[in-house]
Amino acid sequence: MNFLKSLFFGSLIGFCGVLLHNFTPPFGYVASLLLTFLGIKVVGQRFFYLRYQIYAAAAWLAVVIRAGTPGNGDEILVYGNTYGNLFLLGGFIAIVTALISRGSKSI
Repeated sequence: MNFLKSLFFGSLIGFCGVLLHNFTPPFGYVASLLLTFLGIKVVGQRFFYLRYQIYAAAAWLAVVIRAGTPGNGDEILVYGNTYGNLFLLGGFIAIVTALISRGSKSI
């Protein structure tokens, strides 16, 4: 059950980050990175093990990659502009930083 909860929280973090990163450009971007970092840390504190943080990070990545690819109607949520590219790179760095920082038990 914790597996499904961590996947849900990771996808929720990714969804909120995708919608927030392009809102009022410098502040929304910073807020989305902060949300990503703190969200992964909260998953680690709630479920105690690193594996659940990794599951949440994988769900975040799946949502962000899907939001960055064109859909049936050519809609796209993460554009290839400066903030879109920085969101992909910065979000991944925020997740790695949250994973390697102390606080979670090993796998």
